[in-house]
Amino acid sequence: MVGRGAHVEGSLVSTGSLWIAGRMTGEISVEGQVTVAPDSEVEADIKAGSINLAGRVNGNLTAPGSVELPAQSQVKGDVRARSVTVQGAVQGNVVAEQKVELGPGARLQGDITCSALVVAEGAVFRGRSIMAQRPST
Repeated sequence: MVGRGAHVEGSLVSTGSLWIAGRMTGEISVEGQVTVAPDSEVEADIKAGSINLAGRVNGNLTAPGSVELPAQSQVKGDVRARSVTVQGAVQGNVVAEQKVELGPGARLQGDITCSALVVAEGAVFRGRSIMAQRPST
């Protein structure tokens, strides 16, 4: 756990899960879930089993599971996962082995590669959509 008000610099490796409510700079590699709380800032590439990001991240996200980006999330970097749900903002490419879902408030600037794409009314998507039977994550 990186608590509110804390600032951690460096590489963080864990076989468990990680909750970030403060600020993290460096690299993150976690086997479990990484959760980034609202108002948190991360300047790092994140590799985790799954990612739920409500704060701001400047770095790439990679997960063999799902990546969930709620309405307040902001990502500057590429996202690679089995499935990706975007309600917030992403500046970067998204590659999903299965489905990418853009919710009504989503703002995505970059290319999407996936096998299924759902774009809700109100979502903004600037880029190319590449539909593949099984994109490599």
